[in-house]
Amino acid sequence: MKRFADSIAREKGVKPPPGYATSGSICRAFLNLHAPKNADSGIPGASGSKPTTPAQILFAEKLAQKKGIVILDEAKASSAAMSRWIDSNQVKKSGKSRRKRVNTPTRSFAPKTAVPRKKSRKRGANVVAAAIPSMPARWNSETDTPLRIPYGNKEAALRLGARYRAGGWYAPAGVDLAAFGERGWLLSQAPASS
Repeated sequence: MKRFADSIAREKGVKPPPGYATSGSICRAFLNLHAPKNADSGIPGASGSKPTTPAQILFAEKLAQKKGIVILDEAKASSAAMSRWIDSNQVKKSGKSRRKRVNTPTRSFAPKTAVPRKKSRKRGANVVAAAIPSMPARWNSETDTPLRIPYGNKEAALRLGARYRAGGWYAPAGVDLAAFGERGWLLSQAPASS
């Protein structure tokens, strides 16, 4: 608020009152007296009114060209005046709103079939898996044992010696599998290698 008061003081060429930097009420009183009002008074070109946006001007030009009319200078003076000009010159469609409704689901124009088609998630997953070229097996079946570690058990699995890589959790060779077996985290019982 202090910076705004400083900018208004520079713009208007007036000195801010003493204590405005430390007192909110003194600063607010200064701003109420000298700052432009935010409310659009409806008077074209009035101080505090917002200027027309480029989108408004572009839309108004297209509308004027379509109807063969000229955009008045008063309409170009402020955003509110331009909105009023657009509203007064816009072609109204009977029964239809120009704006999209947010909560209304969009309707499909495709013909409806008698029986709705059901899609299986598994079928979609298999199609995706078939489209991806097969990768070489990442598991070294003689040394690594694949594990199924439930969510939230990462720290416990790491303490027991489990490791993680792109293929998933595994127990490297030489790690005791008994603790994983007790918890039910072994995917398959790999044969013991000698």
